[in-house]
Amino acid sequence: MCLLARLFNGFSNSTRLSILLLLVQRGEMKVGELVEELEAPQPRVSDHLRCLSGCGYVQVRREGRNAYYSVSDERILTILGLGEELLRDNRECLEACDTIKKDF
Repeated sequence: MCLLARLFNGFSNSTRLSILLLLVQRGEMKVGELVEELEAPQPRVSDHLRCLSGCGYVQVRREGRNAYYSVSDERILTILGLGEELLRDNRECLEACDTIKKDF
């Protein structure tokens, strides 16, 4: 069960989640493109990409000096899609929930 919690912890940070959603929507992206889109400092985006890559959520393809990131497993798209469905169906409960830390 501990590993399952760690799996979902990878999705629990708003920056990591935003990165994953962008990669799902747009496909392969460079760090600079993610930095610009997220309006976040490059070191922070790089740290989160390193985390996502280390956990197997994203893959990196190097071409010369450029690194291109993409979602590594289609099941991540399924997880994010199910999350959006749950959010649609339970928005009021989730907004009222004081137990789970508000990160957004």
